[in-house]
Amino acid sequence: MLKKVIQYLVIIIIGGGFMFYVFKDQNWNELWEKIATANLWWLSLGLLISVFSHWLRAYRAVLMYNAMDYKIKTSHSFYAVLIGYMMNYFIPRAGEVARCASLNKSDNLPIEKSLGSVVTERIFDLIIMLFLLGLVFLIQFNLIWNFIQNAFSNNVSQSSNSLPVKWILLALIVVFVIVAFLFRNKIKSLPIFNKFLTVLKGFTDGLLSIKKVKKPFLFIFLSISIWFCYILMMYFCFFSLHSTENLNFAACLTVFAIGTIGVALPAPGAGAGTFHYFISQSLLLFGVAIVDGVAYATLIHGAQMIVLILLGLISSLILFLKKQ
Repeated sequence: MLKKVIQYLVIIIIGGGFMFYVFKDQNWNELWEKIATANLWWLSLGLLISVFSHWLRAYRAVLMYNAMDYKIKTSHSFYAVLIGYMMNYFIPRAGEVARCASLNKSDNLPIEKSLGSVVTERIFDLIIMLFLLGLVFLIQFNLIWNFIQNAFSNNVSQSSNSLPVKWILLALIVVFVIVAFLFRNKIKSLPIFNKFLTVLKGFTDGLLSIKKVKKPFLFIFLSISIWFCYILMMYFCFFSLHSTENLNFAACLTVFAIGTIGVALPAPGAGAGTFHYFISQSLLLFGVAIVDGVAYATLIHGAQMIVLILLGLISSLILFLKKQ
């Protein structure tokens, strides 16, 4: 119990710290004016695509449930996904448990079974996210490196005659691999190495569990489609503000990739604070002023929060009435 309390306190401190840093110097009247003049048509289109991505996630989950010989309606899976997203705004990282508990109530799906499927889903999501990060890192290396320098106040600089940073990083990776090989026996004896192997085995088992899915290619297609919808949502929302409407799809990929870091970090309110910081900082790379970047991040995060809480409450009511 004490461990959980400490974890939540740390999450609140992290999110609160980022939130304070992002908004401490903002002109609230100017910020509200930018948000209030947003083009609601483009914002609504972005939100609609976001909701559709959640339906794709629900349908993908059904494929996993079918592989375990549980016949779950896609509608019930969709309601459970929405309830899970809603709960993330109130209790950090509670969405997966809430989602599984919902299906347990509506369809008697054992929680441990649905949690196992969530792990598999998360593994595929992680692979796609890492692929996108790697792709953006290669395409926009200079921009990403500038972001790292600006975001973390790194004073590393390089002259035009110095060795490019990417080659330095590559050399460090090569050195690390050589050292790891030379001291492999000592490394294997470390407790942390065994823990790493356990995590890696769980990751591999989850990845291989796709063999049990009756339509594996559909599962992979849905996984890619979910992330494409996420990117498309962010791109369409660019058009909702004058300051971001001229940004292209390549810029959207970069902002999205950096923004996923903010979502992945532990913070209350499904990335409140961390999402705002990373999105606004990444938009600086494309000449978008910090106040406009904060307005864009606040608009997306706030609009999604309102929609998902409302849909989560409606889904909870529907499942409750179905059980009566």
